Amino acid sequence: MKSLVRFLSLMLFLSGWAVVALCVHVVRIPDPANAQQSKLVIVPKNRLGADDTYVDARTWTITDVKAHPVLILRILESGKADEFKFLADPKDTKDVETQLTDALSDTNAGSSSATRDPLRPAGFSH
Repeated sequence: MKSLVRFLSLMLFLSGWAVVALCVHVVRIPDPANAQQSKLVIVPKNRLGADDTYVDARTWTITDVKAHPVLILRILESGKADEFKFLADPKDTKDVETQLTDALSDTNAGSSSATRDPLRPAGFSH
């Protein structure tokens, strides 16, 4: 009986962690205070899923933003864009949020400007 209770407790614990993994994006970024260290940024997902559950963004450049549009939109919506300053061009006068949004909209540069950009959330403009 004791082993059954332990087994059920273990299964409950592991299933809880599985649900948590489906609910959040965990992004590893370089620590701005120490280049040898990194830190984790946790961003909630829009819906349950395994896509981009863990992302190592320490070596990303602004061009890598295009490969993860859903993640970047969630970062922008959650107000954590400042954590991703390492992606922004320091010579550009635009803020980090605007640069990330512009990098996302570059993926649809060939599309007509009359249609709404599907990667740009409401309220984000050039």
